[in-house]
Amino acid sequence: MYVWINRNPTTISRRIVAEPLRSSWSSLGEPIDPPKSIVAIVFGEDVPIRRFECPAEALLRIQTVTGITMTHGQVLEKVRFQAGNAAGVAAKTAARLASPDAMAVAAFESTFGVKHDSSWRATGAGWSHGRIVRQRFLGAHRLLKSGALLYSCWGRPRGAGGPETSPDYLALAQPGQYWIALGRRYWEANRNGDVDTTTHAFLFAALRAYYGPLLSNAPLTLAPPVRPLGNVHCYIQFVTAMFNAKLPAWVANNCPKSA
Repeated sequence: MYVWINRNPTTISRRIVAEPLRSSWSSLGEPIDPPKSIVAIVFGEDVPIRRFECPAEALLRIQTVTGITMTHGQVLEKVRFQAGNAAGVAAKTAARLASPDAMAVAAFESTFGVKHDSSWRATGAGWSHGRIVRQRFLGAHRLLKSGALLYSCWGRPRGAGGPETSPDYLALAQPGQYWIALGRRYWEANRNGDVDTTTHAFLFAALRAYYGPLLSNAPLTLAPPVRPLGNVHCYIQFVTAMFNAKLPAWVANNCPKSA
């Protein structure tokens, strides 16, 4: 379903409009239709945010980046909305993987470089790769919907080394630590209307918080390289490939091209 975004900074609302037609594919397995924004494909969910840090000095720094004056409540609603979009993406991805169609299988195998129904163990002795990836999206969805996360609107929260004055990143999460910190690059994407980046930032962080160190956010320059199944960027790339959605550059630059 489509998500309608009211761009007035004082209000953010969801409503359902017609769902787009599934993409056509060429004989080479490439999408004919141009990629769409992920929020034009997947309908977001309502998520509870019970812990939120955004002090006055953080609001001022966000204003400097975005050029928009927002109250604490307005920033909270923006965060809630995009976290809800990420929860919707995680849920719909897991649903597609429960009984994958040809498009989902092709996206899986081209992204991760393995068969979705294969395993590194003997046949029948363990979970398939597709089941493992599905479970990780379910875990990210569970975490986003749980209300257990602490969200910090600008840099690390107080209990995790914050506050930060210049967090030069998109979103930060640490394995087993249930907080998500938004950085300057997140608010730059918000200013530029890049809802694909702001949505995927929350999914990226939730996967990292729930499944790290099983999922690495290390760059491609790491030696030895991280396998695609262990690279959290590749999970976002898989989502965009399966739904024929736009692929943010920060994702493409950090998922191994050999997959």
